[in-house]
Formats: sequence, structure tokens, C-alpha cells
Amino acid sequence: MTYFLCPVCGKKLTELEKGAVCENRHSFDKAKSGYINLLPNNLPKGNHGDNKLMVKARHDFLEKGYYLPLRNELCSVIKKYSSENAVILDAGCGEGWYTKGVADSLQDCGILALDISKDAMKITAKRDKKIKSAAASVFHLPVESESIDICYSVFSPLCESEFERVIKKGGYFVYVIPAENHLWSLKKAVYDEPYKNSVKPYEMESFEFIEKVTVDGLMEMQSSEDVLNLFMMTPYYYKTSEEDTKKLLSSPPEKIEYSFEILVFRK
Repeated sequence: MTYFLCPVCGKKLTELEKGAVCENRHSFDKAKSGYINLLPNNLPKGNHGDNKLMVKARHDFLEKGYYLPLRNELCSVIKKYSSENAVILDAGCGEGWYTKGVADSLQDCGILALDISKDAMKITAKRDKKIKSAAASVFHLPVESESIDICYSVFSPLCESEFERVIKKGGYFVYVIPAENHLWSLKKAVYDEPYKNSVKPYEMESFEFIEKVTVDGLMEMQSSEDVLNLFMMTPYYYKTSEEDTKKLLSSPPEKIEYSFEILVFRK
């Protein structure tokens, strides 16, 4: 059995060797890497979510450990609000670097990971067989209502209605966002008139705000390749001219700030 629902009829899925099937015989393939493809058939052709280039850049950067302080703090926060045999959902997991950290720190919990990018899920599914992974959208979670103890999201799209639906009453939503000064030196190296991040008020209609944990630090960049990978992880890269990108590569900053907020809400 999986923790997932059939995206066609909403019935529970039973996991098979090569995929999953529901009682209405809707079947879904399991990729060679191990994730189940639960994306609807009517999606337009082409890439959805992060493409191979974006996934590789993020994977290569994160594996260097630059954001390890964030992952460690995120794991501590989730562990603080978790309980034995809790079901934890990484909604918009990307290539699973944070998911793996959470899975390692909470051995007795069920860990689910979902992302719309198949390229990302190929990596996530290979990280740990106990992580139940599927290609799916956070706007249409193939997860039973009120079945999740803790749902968390790291820089991923926010779909409050779906998170409210799947989280148990009294359960938690943990949201990681960039703070005001995040990557300020990187922005200054690229733009003539850089601007700081705008941090929205901590309000969710169906949730009570519990606490904010800040994670700040300074990264000593090991190479210009790492700087470029970091830039490619951000939405700025895909909105930046080739000329401005060359400015960054010609004189990459040696040190770059990171600044995050981990927000905890209770349903």
C-alpha cells in the first residue's frame, strides 16, 4: 500500500512492483528510479516544474553543504513538532536534499515527497527507499484529507487550500522562505540597482502562526561554478540578461549571505 490516492478517482492506491493501482483499476507507472508518476494525462506536453539544467544546478550546489545550517535547523523544527509514527509530507520537494535530511533525523516517521518535476523526482527517489515519492502537483495533492501530521515546503509554491485539506486538525505546516537580506551580495554583483526580498506577513486563514526561526550566515564560495549554480537556483537567473550574467561570472563574490525564515503554523 502507498500513502497516495488515485488522481483520477480519489481511491487509495496499492503499490505494486512496477507501479500502483486503485480499486477502479486506474494504474500508474513507477519510474526506474522508484517514484510513481501521478501527474494527470491531460497536462500539456513538455517540462513541468524545474528542468534538467535547474535540477542539476541545485543538486550540485546543495551537495556542497552551503545550506546545511538551514537543513539542520529545519530538521530540528520538524522534530520538535513531530511524534512517533507521524506522517510527514515534503510538498514541492525538488531533488530531495531536504527530504533526505528529514528522513535521516526522523527514522520512525513516514516520509512522503512530491514534486511536479520528473527530473527532480528521479534524484529524490534514489536517495532513500523509505521515502515514498511521486511526481505530482502541490495544487492537486494525491493525498488523503487530514492524513498528514506535518507538511513542509521549502521555497515551493504555496497552495493553502490543499495544505489545509491534507493536514490533520492540530497538525503543522512548516514554511521556509528567503528573508530580506538573502543573497544580497549576489544581487549586488549582478544588478546596478538591486533590491532586497519582500517578506510577506505571516498569515494563513486556516492556520495559527506558532513561531519563526531565523537562519542567517555567510557562505565562503569555493568556486565561480558554485556561484553560478546558486544563481541558477533562483528565479533571478531566468529573468537576467546575458550581459548581467557575464558581470557575475567575471567577478563572482567571494562571500554571499544566506538568510532564511522557518515559519511554523498549526491547523
